[in-house]
Amino acid sequence: MNKRTYLLAIAAIGTLVLTFSLAYAQPPGRGPMKAAEELNLTADQIESIKEIRYDFEKAQIGLRADLKTSRLELRHLMMQKQPDRKEIAKLVDRIADTQKQLLKNNVDRKLSMKEVLTQEQFENFMKMRGERGKRMMKKARGERQHHSRRFCPHREGRGF
Repeated sequence: MNKRTYLLAIAAIGTLVLTFSLAYAQPPGRGPMKAAEELNLTADQIESIKEIRYDFEKAQIGLRADLKTSRLELRHLMMQKQPDRKEIAKLVDRIADTQKQLLKNNVDRKLSMKEVLTQEQFENFMKMRGERGKRMMKKARGERQHHSRRFCPHREGRGF
């Protein structure tokens, strides 16, 4: 392969990589720093919020993993010819406890955020969240049309 062909191949690969990375990139939106500017947060407030988010996300990772594992185990048990009712009941209780802990963590995070923000900042924050929620719901309505609601034992979701 001569030098020119080699350079053309590298340029083509680079173009493909750039094209796909742009296609799958997140659209520019309101990042955390832009929201912080709109809410007029102080440096201390920003640091406090970062810590709250870090602690929340760290806890959620383990809980979500436990929830997924429990749901997978439940589906597996339900697919057995002779499901063990006692084991199923234990898994249902474990799933309920994990979901309860996820909800408690979310409430704690929101209360902690409310303590960090002033009343005016909190009201503006809630308005921003409401606008974001509307955009996400509009987007979700368009995507829901493409998903099947059938039970699928190898996929997480509703059902077992």
